[in-house]
Amino acid sequence: MSTSYSEAYLNANKGPQVLAIIITFPILATITVFLRLYTRFRIVNNPFYDDFAILLALVFAIATSICQGFQVYNGMGRHIQSLTMEQGIGSLKALFASIMMYNFGLTFTKVSIVLQFLRITVDPRVRLSCWALMALTVANSIQTFLTGIWTCNPVPKFWDDRIPGTCVNKPALWYANAAINICQDIWLIVLPIFILKKLVLPRREKVSLVLILGLGGFASLASILRLHALYIVSISQDITWDNPGTATWSSMELNIGIICASLPTLRAFLAKLFPNTFRSTISRNREGYRNSGPPGGVVDDHFGIDQSYGDIVIQTDFDVEHGKNSHNHNSPTTTASEPEMSQPETAQRVW
Repeated sequence: MSTSYSEAYLNANKGPQVLAIIITFPILATITVFLRLYTRFRIVNNPFYDDFAILLALVFAIATSICQGFQVYNGMGRHIQSLTMEQGIGSLKALFASIMMYNFGLTFTKVSIVLQFLRITVDPRVRLSCWALMALTVANSIQTFLTGIWTCNPVPKFWDDRIPGTCVNKPALWYANAAINICQDIWLIVLPIFILKKLVLPRREKVSLVLILGLGGFASLASILRLHALYIVSISQDITWDNPGTATWSSMELNIGIICASLPTLRAFLAKLFPNTFRSTISRNREGYRNSGPPGGVVDDHFGIDQSYGDIVIQTDFDVEHGKNSHNHNSPTTTASEPEMSQPETAQRVW
């Protein structure tokens, strides 16, 4: 016996809400990354690999939204009973592509954040932890790419279940990848605590920097909330109707991660925009450093202070113990009387 559906049921559509989110968040991420690159290239004139990584992350985030837009065009947000077979297949093809773009976007976002951390930490154990997280991130990216492509054998069975073949347990695969991503997010949140523990800064300044560097935690919250949406999809009998939750949370997670990774780099831009506010803060910090002895360090242009607006210098506990106090940015961090072998241990890294 055939089942009849009401006109209201067949015309129901979540597509407009999905489009609003997958358009708005990439725009916000694009603006933030543009300001970051402007700050790094034009204001402090010190771009680094983390900037190129975040730019690639933005490219994949936009590609993810484009794929999700094609999903909406092919019926995501509508009940599957109201779609043609071609629309259903088209929606699943776009889903397949969006999963690939999403995973690459997450990878480059996390690589960018780790590269930021490596620029300021000199502690060997913390640097080892950063490199371990980098290796895990790259390895997980390779894993998600391969398992994403070969979720079904043959590959087209992913979007057309009429094709003979087999598929892995998709919900289990998605849950596993989400769990790994959340573990990486927690790692990224904890690392700044150990990085700043070695820096000689006022307590208030340390707390502020921990909060700034831990902004990626907001992305992990979106990742956790995305788990519920994955559960809904895993038990769904109407995937085009139930998938919008996963799509929107994925877009929000990816773009919020890019925004949070870029916010710490915008201080120079804000200092240029509001010079009086930032100059007063910098003056207080510099006065505090003078009272405790001039630190050995370099311009902290990652947090946005360049020569035009004052500088914040980073000093490690190692420097304090060994009496490093060269405040002149034009002079080397080590003197002629110091052995060369000590230079790598005390080298200051610009962030």
